[in-house]
Amino acid sequence: MTYPAYRLFLIACGLVVAAGLWLFIEKTTLGAVVRAGMDDEEMVRGIGINIPLVFTGMFAFGAGLAALGGVLGAPLLGLFPGADFEIVLLAFVVVTVGGLGSIAGAFWGALLVGLLDNFGNAWLPQLSLFTIFVPMLVVLAVRPKGLMGRA
Repeated sequence: MTYPAYRLFLIACGLVVAAGLWLFIEKTTLGAVVRAGMDDEEMVRGIGINIPLVFTGMFAFGAGLAALGGVLGAPLLGLFPGADFEIVLLAFVVVTVGGLGSIAGAFWGALLVGLLDNFGNAWLPQLSLFTIFVPMLVVLAVRPKGLMGRA
């Protein structure tokens, strides 16, 4: 059995980006500032940090990561009318399943939703949209904050 080299490259890129994001958020001073700003913005402003500038920089960084994902994924996905709806729908379900404010939750949510979506499309193509929402419904019924969501 052969597996396309480009898909292996995408998996490696995804793992590197995920590890880099986790290290950035959990192990750097800027990551601590971002986490603190999310929890108590007023206190972070009180110690003299320009938190709107930090959040603007993080938004720009996230937009750059989205652009990287678009460039890397374009050869596989292509463009067509309605592609934006599919991507936004999957992102919404991943964030809901993983839980807000959790990089690890987003990782595990993406893995779970991606696998269930692909297996659902292969085994039950007529219920493909349903297989996206099943994990979200189950997780929200059991853990309303998501798999690793914060309070």
